[in-house]
Amino acid sequence: MMRKLTLFLLFATAITACKKSGNNPDNKDKGKDLVLTATEQQQIGPGNAFTLNLFKANAIVISNDKNLVISPLSVSFALGMTGNGASGQTLAGIRKTMEFDGFTEDEVNAYHHNLVTNLPLLDPNTTIKIANSIWYANSYTVLPAFLKTNTDFYNAEVQSLNFNDKTASLNTINNWVSQQTNNKIPKILDQMPDGARMFLINAIYFKSSWKTRFDAKQTYKAPFALADNITVQANFMTARPVELKKAYDNGTNVVELPYSNDKYGMVLVMPDGDLKTYINTLNPTKWNLLMGKLTAAKADITIPKFKFSYDITLNDMLKSMGMSVAFSDLADFSRINAGGGLKISEVKHKAYIDVNEDGTEAAAVTEVGMVATAAPPTNVFNKPFIFAIREMKTGLILFAGIVNNPTLSD
Repeated sequence: MMRKLTLFLLFATAITACKKSGNNPDNKDKGKDLVLTATEQQQIGPGNAFTLNLFKANAIVISNDKNLVISPLSVSFALGMTGNGASGQTLAGIRKTMEFDGFTEDEVNAYHHNLVTNLPLLDPNTTIKIANSIWYANSYTVLPAFLKTNTDFYNAEVQSLNFNDKTASLNTINNWVSQQTNNKIPKILDQMPDGARMFLINAIYFKSSWKTRFDAKQTYKAPFALADNITVQANFMTARPVELKKAYDNGTNVVELPYSNDKYGMVLVMPDGDLKTYINTLNPTKWNLLMGKLTAAKADITIPKFKFSYDITLNDMLKSMGMSVAFSDLADFSRINAGGGLKISEVKHKAYIDVNEDGTEAAAVTEVGMVATAAPPTNVFNKPFIFAIREMKTGLILFAGIVNNPTLSD
């Protein structure tokens, strides 16, 4: 039997706050909107459905004393690249998991290409870098069509390395990750796995500030109610009044705080009842209804500062979402190498977020290894809540998470 090979895919994401003084961005250029074709507009909904599915799968497994942050968009980019090397049921499973099974491969690639190209150009006061790369062993044959597709649609950098020199290869890959994430993800690999033949990496870097920054002098300590009915003293940021969007839906308080020029925003969702019970009822229809109820307002807002890390192995989640074949001996990645013999062994996701008076700083890394076979309340978020960072015109979600305890940190 053919000796199986090892392929690793890694994705890194970083968001960081803009550290400027004053209440408003310096650049008065309002930027531009994200323009999508009709088919690409149709992919926003399925893309967000994948985000909600992955978010809910993570929310189920975390305890009430843990926080959560993930970047499904980063995973989507990497799965898109991976799918270009898959065939048959392996490819069908990846597309199903991404909620893109109703679209052709060319349509999925074109959608990702639009995001890679244009998300960084929307706002002159926001820095976004989306970088993809493919690193493969110089002794391993990779089909040119696979590399060309990912170069053309994902702007992927391609480089062969001597994987036998494990230290040099590790340093090269980790340095690229660190550079693309502004040092927020200093490394993704601790060691070079035996039998590794390829690494695919996606990195997203976002740097912005709130449209109206919080005054650090107004930050104060106050109780935050945890899920077990005890409280902790958290640092709360407050601003009054500010431009935002808000809604109140059947006991759920929803606010969207805009970043610079209203191109991106952070959505905060705080139900009156148990957060996990609420999350279990969350689906794309309910999410879209909530977003549709948001209306512009000037209002006071009080949210806690929070800063924490999160890591999880996504194997079981992705299998349950439709990718089980890709993890089995039946996996078909013959469009990477005609001999095939590859399967996914591990998908790990690591993330970090820091929300403060200036803006938001976050980072995430995902590793996929492949081996052989009532009356509206005031806007005070003082108990567990959901957050999401999204592009405001299309609603595309970049990050999603849960704050169960804002006092938890690294």
